[in-house]
Amino acid sequence: MHAEFRPVASSDRIQALDVVRGVALLGIALMNVEFFNRPIGDLDAGLPLGATGLDYWAGWLVQVFVRGKFWTMFSLLFGMGFAVMLARATVAGRGFLLPYLRRTLALAAFGALHFIAVWTGDILFSYATGALLLVIVFAAKPQVLLWLGVVLLLLAAAFGAAGAVGHPLPWQPMLGFGIPVLLLGAVAYALRRWPVSGWRAAGLALYLLPALAMTLGSAAMLGRPPEAEQDRVRLAEARTPVERKAIEAGIAQRAAQRATHLQDIADETRLMRGESYADATAWRAGHFLKMQGQSVGFAIIVLGLFLLGAWFIRAGVMTDPAAHLGLFRWLAWLGIPLGIGLSVAGVLLAPSHLRGQNDAAFQVAMGLGLLGSLAASLGYIGAIVLGLHGRLRRWLALLAPAGRMALTNYIAQSVIGTWVFYGYGLGHWGMPRAQQLLYVVLVFALQVLASRWWLSRFRYGPLEWLWRWATYGRPPAMRISA
Repeated sequence: MHAEFRPVASSDRIQALDVVRGVALLGIALMNVEFFNRPIGDLDAGLPLGATGLDYWAGWLVQVFVRGKFWTMFSLLFGMGFAVMLARATVAGRGFLLPYLRRTLALAAFGALHFIAVWTGDILFSYATGALLLVIVFAAKPQVLLWLGVVLLLLAAAFGAAGAVGHPLPWQPMLGFGIPVLLLGAVAYALRRWPVSGWRAAGLALYLLPALAMTLGSAAMLGRPPEAEQDRVRLAEARTPVERKAIEAGIAQRAAQRATHLQDIADETRLMRGESYADATAWRAGHFLKMQGQSVGFAIIVLGLFLLGAWFIRAGVMTDPAAHLGLFRWLAWLGIPLGIGLSVAGVLLAPSHLRGQNDAAFQVAMGLGLLGSLAASLGYIGAIVLGLHGRLRRWLALLAPAGRMALTNYIAQSVIGTWVFYGYGLGHWGMPRAQQLLYVVLVFALQVLASRWWLSRFRYGPLEWLWRWATYGRPPAMRISA
């Protein structure tokens, strides 16, 4: 008789994954605390202007050593969790897709509630979107996806041609869906053609190609004059009234976009600094779909990280790390210097985004940061695993309980942070950057202690228990005594 497919027992957990999750929680908190004190609309604005002294260096250190590295690490861990769940389902002889879909929908619900009721910086909903894409490339037939993508692109070309001869048809949706579907088909083919290495190759490609395109494409525009100067030159060189009117329309559109962006930042600052919880929640609810609509490209990158993380399990790297210490040494010694070096280069090139003045330079800096984030994240994982097999094992193991309760602790960080900093809580919005980092260390230390205490009595964290209930269709035993 097949073993029952149920939540993993504590004795069957991979401790290295829990420790890495614990480290990632700390990194996420160091990154997120800034945006409990700063509008989330400034997320892609780089270092805040005007910071000096300890506050400047605190922000600089987070920008170089933390920013982008730990959501990347969490994404890799999510892919590892997918592969572990798949392997366990295979051993148990039970269906995998239905529990996984329930798990994904529950994660989406957690993410939506987190975004609307607590904080707009949620990443869980994006993870759920990436998880659905992961199901598609894992379960769908590559031929179906490839043919569907080709058909959509052909329709986009036909509709575009019809518009050129005076019969406009909506070709943009066809193109917008056709390219991702074709891409997913290629990934699905790679996973079947190369059952192990295909996961690594597809994951790296989905992550690195957009990062390289951003970096190289923006680098090609370096040296151009500021946007206002380019507009002045184009207007002066316009040959016809029609051409001049088109240029003026483009200028007006960009000005309106900048004004909307500034208004969003002003609204968020006002609401989170001094308005009621009801007003802030209504604002977040209104922005939920808008924010998710902007993250389709991000979901593709997340999918790449999921695939790469799954490779670590399918190749046996994380299930038997002691047998792969050479790989982890290589990751640590190469990944950390490379990743941090790229991040330093990006910060030196353009530490802050001055819209209309250094757009190309800042895009290059973001691309370098994106490339560096993966390298550093893999390097950090390598260093953690090496530490677990060396003198740091005892100290790193202290983080495992926090990692076992990663979902609960992640949401709790947002609840505590918004309560401490927002106007409808204690109202400490705008705490100096260096003090923010001290706050994170204190809160995380308390979370480590609380997680250890909780797991000495219960099998799962509160939200982990709910997530498993949604996944497996029945509540798992909660108390250890059960």
